[in-house]
Amino acid sequence: MQLVFFYVSIIAVLLVLAICSFFKPLDFRSYVIAVTSIAYSLVYEVILGEYYGLYYYINEKDSIIYIVLAGIILYPALNIIYVLFLPKEMKKTLIYTVFWMVAMVIFEYFSLVSKTIVFTGWKPIPWSIITYIATYLWVYTLYRYMSNRKYMLNPS
Repeated sequence: MQLVFFYVSIIAVLLVLAICSFFKPLDFRSYVIAVTSIAYSLVYEVILGEYYGLYYYINEKDSIIYIVLAGIILYPALNIIYVLFLPKEMKKTLIYTVFWMVAMVIFEYFSLVSKTIVFTGWKPIPWSIITYIATYLWVYTLYRYMSNRKYMLNPS
């Protein structure tokens, strides 16, 4: 069940990303978000999951493999989808981001139920909530910063 949920999640998110990018093409900002998401998630997951042993993916022996796969495929794709439809208005952005955090909590719940992720010391409240706030805050901030730097997107 764990492997099925893990790989189906990756495939589903990649399909959603492909469909979304058909309607809203990826730009330079999306690729920067993807690369920084890879770095962020790998550092975060390896330190908390592997080094501190607060959780593992699928099984303890092979967890690092799944952490790396999620870090280079799943989390960057999710963050790209998030920024593709990010509203410009602050109030709408806040509502949109809360929706994403709720969706991530639900996704985490199903990951736990399927035993794709096993908590050995991690506490969803408050740590998962704090993590989602921090993640979406840096993604939003970086994306808005790049959006305000027109020369980065069109050097002419």
